[in-house]
Amino acid sequence: MKDLKPSMREWKALYEAAAEFRKAAPWEWVKETDVFGVRNPKTGEVGYCCLMGEMGEMLALAVYEGTEGLQGYLKIRRGQIKPGNPDALYVQKCLMLSFENKKLLQEDDLEIIDELGLAFRGRNAWPVFRSYKPGYFPWFLNRDEVSYMTLALRQAMTVFSRMKHNRELLNGPRKNLYLVRTLDPKGGKADWEDEWQTPAPIEKNGEILDEPVNEIKIQKLKKTAKPATAVWEIDFFHTPTPVMQGERPVFPYAIMIMDHDTRFIFDMHLAASPAYQGEFLGTFLDCLEQTSIIPLEILVRKNEAALLIGPYTNRLNIKVSLVKKLHGIDHARREMEKHLK
Repeated sequence: MKDLKPSMREWKALYEAAAEFRKAAPWEWVKETDVFGVRNPKTGEVGYCCLMGEMGEMLALAVYEGTEGLQGYLKIRRGQIKPGNPDALYVQKCLMLSFENKKLLQEDDLEIIDELGLAFRGRNAWPVFRSYKPGYFPWFLNRDEVSYMTLALRQAMTVFSRMKHNRELLNGPRKNLYLVRTLDPKGGKADWEDEWQTPAPIEKNGEILDEPVNEIKIQKLKKTAKPATAVWEIDFFHTPTPVMQGERPVFPYAIMIMDHDTRFIFDMHLAASPAYQGEFLGTFLDCLEQTSIIPLEILVRKNEAALLIGPYTNRLNIKVSLVKKLHGIDHARREMEKHLK
């Protein structure tokens, strides 16, 4: 089995790169909207680097992994996901170096720093490295991530140093082109070079559940459930409390079905992340059966939710409306988060 734990030598290289980065203080001239890429020599994937700290509140470098990571960053930057929105945590796919006060470090962080014989002094001086993946709790870096983050930090230093004398460096020849640093081996010597590239097409790994419609259940509902004027809200979202799954904690999905007018919650079900689509559809059908109600309309905010229940709502003549906000579920979610915190 491949060892995913970084060696102390690898940690040492990463912390040294972080210390040099902190000393250079590039946030004094680099803006948070400046983005460039570093291609991972091992995987070929481009990580998009973005500096944080222009306002002095947080000093960090995020490396957004692939086009999926870049899209998550752009959603936040464009205001599609507002600051403070809990969903911001669940769309980020990146490796991050942040400089924190010592009291915010975990025991694992301090053990590595102690073993390396390092010491950091002052406010926002202690390097913290974390991996962010959609649906997962921020976690410690594995061996491959440490190796790539070290390269990304060094290339970020190169790019930011050049930007100090050339503010036009990241302005591409046309829209949607990013400067990407790529390792190009020539004549036995590897050199990093600039390339202008558009983000790669995103891989569609979130296909909609494809299973035969349960005709028996539809006929049963048509016989036993009564059409009503009720409007329901249906949604699924990550819970704020992680649970351990394998070696890394995950945020399970909460599936909620609520009456739009009375805000009565018909059902609230927790689902494992990989199986949430099947459990979402199953919870919806069970709710129809248990309430013996065929609502007039169902409000959803995700197109994915509409597609999952579509084969059944079409057959049962239930109108499905895609809306921006689900006021009842949003209120219940805030209360749940407040209680769990």
